[in-house]
Amino acid sequence: MHADTLPPLNFDRFILEAIAEGCGAGCFSMRFDSPSPFLRFFAWFTRFNHPLCRGGDQSLFVERSVFEHVKGFNEAYTIYEDMELIQRLYKQAVFRVLPTSVITSARTYRKVGGLKLQFHFGMIHLKHYLGVGPEALYRYYCKNVLGNMGES
Repeated sequence: MHADTLPPLNFDRFILEAIAEGCGAGCFSMRFDSPSPFLRFFAWFTRFNHPLCRGGDQSLFVERSVFEHVKGFNEAYTIYEDMELIQRLYKQAVFRVLPTSVITSARTYRKVGGLKLQFHFGMIHLKHYLGVGPEALYRYYCKNVLGNMGES
């Protein structure tokens, strides 16, 4: 889970119940700490159990045996490591979106701009889909996301 994401009350019970029911991996749906209709729209999609609807801010739980079976995180990725792992998990385990939400900070959306940030996240997804490697994804992120936040 990202440091700026808060889990729901009794999050551990939801995870343990899912594992007891045979789910090897999963996440919570997500809400932002912002009333923005734009962000509510994108958060709404996180309730659907499809890899395109996943993201690091939603949290992620993985049973140890499943994590070891998929060989864990690909450490070549500085960013997008969660999405790369999630794509492999969907192929190897029963993945479940749990019936409650985490709340994540909209700070980066406020700093960069909602439409601009969502565009760049979409470009990172597309670049990965087209076979762009981890270093190039990181350079794109630094230039287009961190560069718009005054960080690098």
